[in-house]
Amino acid sequence: MSASVLARLAALLAIPVLLPACILAFEECGTTLPATSPATCESAPVAGEWRASAPAADSQPAAKPPQETSGAPASAEAKARAKARKAEKRAHELELARMELDLAKLESERELQECKRKLDEARRELDESRRALEHFRTKLPRELADKQLDLDRSTQGKLEAEQELREMEATYAKDQFATDTKELVLMRHRRRVEFAARGLELAQAAFDDLKAVELPRREREHEKKLRDSEAEVREAEFALVRKELGQRLELARKRWAVSELERPDDDLEAKGD
Repeated sequence: MSASVLARLAALLAIPVLLPACILAFEECGTTLPATSPATCESAPVAGEWRASAPAADSQPAAKPPQETSGAPASAEAKARAKARKAEKRAHELELARMELDLAKLESERELQECKRKLDEARRELDESRRALEHFRTKLPRELADKQLDLDRSTQGKLEAEQELREMEATYAKDQFATDTKELVLMRHRRRVEFAARGLELAQAAFDDLKAVELPRREREHEKKLRDSEAEVREAEFALVRKELGQRLELARKRWAVSELERPDDDLEAKGD
């Protein structure tokens, strides 16, 4: 840099520092500064050059830094990696969805078989309950007849014992001898009559209990078992229908998920638009 240029720069730097001091000195002395026309200021050797050069320096636009040209390839590579990652993730999700669909099919088949087994078992129990009730109602008259026979035997045994006792009393009433023998024989027949009467009472009580209490209770138990079996069959049928509908719904959802993942990306983008 030349000496003239350095001098001008020093003068420019000194002007802002010395100018306030000079103005203050002139005011203390009572001297006013002469008016300076714009033309005089512009013709000053230093200030003029500064005023003329400052706008020229300010008027020049700042140079822009050169733009990076390697950004476009880097962005394209990042997009390619993201697309590959997305495709890999989609393939993994599709594989999982297919496995879930196959697992759902197996579980559905097993659960449906279990529901059918329970329904068959409930139907077998219902059939057994019906046959048990029918058999009981068929057997009921025979049981009553058997107890009635025991009752009739007891009644007949009592009558025969009473008849024999009367005959023995009539026979020994004419005999004036063998008093001890007569009393012994009559005592035996009286005991037979007593035992026959007690047996008749027991037979009558057993017959009444069987007819009025035992048989009706057993019949009610068979009827209740039949009703319970019918309810279990209805419940098993409802469970089977519900399971079939639920499995159809679940499999339909999983098939739809698989079909959505099998669809190309272009179709998905078009669908989204």
